[in-house]
Amino acid sequence: MKSLVSSFAFVSLIFCISTSKASDLDGATYWNGLKTSFGYLYQGSYLQFQEKNNLYYAAVAAPALWFSFDQDKRISDNARSKAIPKLIQLSGDMAPLLGLPLISFATFTYGIKHDDKKLVQFAQECFGAMYLAFIESAALSVINIHERPSTAKLSKIETDLRGKSSFPSGHVIPFATLAFKTFQFYGPLWAIAPAGLMVMTSIQRVRDGKHYLSDVVGGFFLSAFASEGVRKAGNFEGNHPDYKFLFERNMTVGIIEHEGRIGPRLTFDWN
Repeated sequence: MKSLVSSFAFVSLIFCISTSKASDLDGATYWNGLKTSFGYLYQGSYLQFQEKNNLYYAAVAAPALWFSFDQDKRISDNARSKAIPKLIQLSGDMAPLLGLPLISFATFTYGIKHDDKKLVQFAQECFGAMYLAFIESAALSVINIHERPSTAKLSKIETDLRGKSSFPSGHVIPFATLAFKTFQFYGPLWAIAPAGLMVMTSIQRVRDGKHYLSDVVGGFFLSAFASEGVRKAGNFEGNHPDYKFLFERNMTVGIIEHEGRIGPRLTFDWN
């Protein structure tokens, strides 16, 4: 299984290098792209707390996490008694590989070569969102929320790059941020694959005893918050129509008074 993942990594690296050589890109182009990506990361770190869409995510995250924390032990005990299919194991093994900026590098290179500004923006926002979520995940893991269900056979990544707490999961972040950004730029059909890999990785992490359900749920919503913060920083206007339909409505919630009666008010842009 690991040899297959290593082969995928080698093929991905060769693709990135060959794509880079095929174009007339120089170091300055990549350096400027990297600076922009880190700029989105930095701005997204505080803009995520000002983004209205994250209030909607938070409204869902609160009960989801409450349920997950309450049922963690029961679900973990049940999941760990089940076998891990090879495909699900493969998705979990691929997560650290996707934690490298291979997709961002390849899509940025292809976008520059073909003058595809949307793809370039996608690459930069993917980079910013993923590494912002990684940084926040590592910081939160220092807080002693709970240790892993099992500490057997932990990798260096799982011990050296984060605290002892297993909350939130870092393995789901590469797939989750890719799914959010793919949906934002290219719509739900393109987001199916990374979303499916995220679900399989979540199953693998829980069945393998490396995480509780609350950990993968936390990693999912952490990715959502980071993705929206970076989107606000990027301020890209060419998002997919389905994303705009759901998230670019300028929705406001308030209170209205009518004939002496007070009630909730919800307004949004339909077009």
